[in-house]
Amino acid sequence: MGITKVERDGTFRFHVQGDMTFSSVKELLQRSTALFSSEQELEIDLTEVDHADSAGLALVLEWMAQAAERKAKVVFTGMPESIISIARLCQVESLLDGSDPSTP
Repeated sequence: MGITKVERDGTFRFHVQGDMTFSSVKELLQRSTALFSSEQELEIDLTEVDHADSAGLALVLEWMAQAAERKAKVVFTGMPESIISIARLCQVESLLDGSDPSTP
């Protein structure tokens, strides 16, 4: 397991690197809350996510909920297939329709 982090990568673009799993999402949520709180438009690149589990899906859904509370727009790129598969299994895949798994 490598270092897990979320960082600004432009005006409204952010990228996540490492794992989005039970062991890392709490730290990612804390860090991202500070980074995302004032943004009205977010693009979150998940291309560099190494491993993701259901906690990763929960984090994506939390980011979406926080953005909705602020009436902000959030788009995900490079959504890991594992998150899409878990969302499909949980029948919440339609919530991820704005994400693009193929875009780096």
